[in-house]
Amino acid sequence: MESLIQAADAIGVQVDDATTERFRRYRQLLIEWGSHTNLTAIKDPEAIIEQLFIRSFRIAVQAGGSVTTAGWFDGRRIIDIGSGAGIPGLPLKLILPEADVTLLEANRKKCDFMDHVVADLGLDGIHVINERAEIAAHFANHRESYDLATARVVAKLPVLAEYTLPFLKQGGVAVLPKGPDTQAVQTEADDAAYAADEMGAAPAIIQAVAHPGTSPTDHMVYWLKIRPTSDRYPRRVGIPSKRPLAVA
Repeated sequence: MESLIQAADAIGVQVDDATTERFRRYRQLLIEWGSHTNLTAIKDPEAIIEQLFIRSFRIAVQAGGSVTTAGWFDGRRIIDIGSGAGIPGLPLKLILPEADVTLLEANRKKCDFMDHVVADLGLDGIHVINERAEIAAHFANHRESYDLATARVVAKLPVLAEYTLPFLKQGGVAVLPKGPDTQAVQTEADDAAYAADEMGAAPAIIQAVAHPGTSPTDHMVYWLKIRPTSDRYPRRVGIPSKRPLAVA
């Protein structure tokens, strides 16, 4: 776990012994449950640390500014959409215990796993919701109420705009990790510009984030929410992915 401790330290977060043990236990549960439940394609114990845990920390890299990372997240509401096995929401909660984290996942078995992890690790201030984003974003206690939304789901940015931005309050930020190809990410962001504007976001900011860890560079796409989202969005289940918003 030394690499994990060093990675957290690199973004200004101190990981104590209790947190280290929670990461160790989380990894153990991922391996145990992964033997009979399709949680993640990553099975190797060291790869879990590097590619799932440490790579998740990158979402918090740009949050600091003149404030410490932990200080910025203190009391913030984070929603992880399509959380799967809890990535990146659970690793973020473990290093940012004062944040309030919601893990949104449509697959019941994956929610059962996350519920088990939350109970096993004795975590407070973290919530597992078994629902589709298109539905949950219309719930009064979730709509336009989060400070940060993220998603590691395999979806294009025009779709992710409709999945994430309705959850954000004005001033909130969507932080979406994309791949290492600069031009491909820029093209995808350009394709999503109309959808993001429809959801009330300012134009995307894209930044290469290569640390902490040794995983390939992520290009983080940041959307700042500057206007309320129309009640029309998100559209009904399945429509955002089938008919992504684009200029006619």
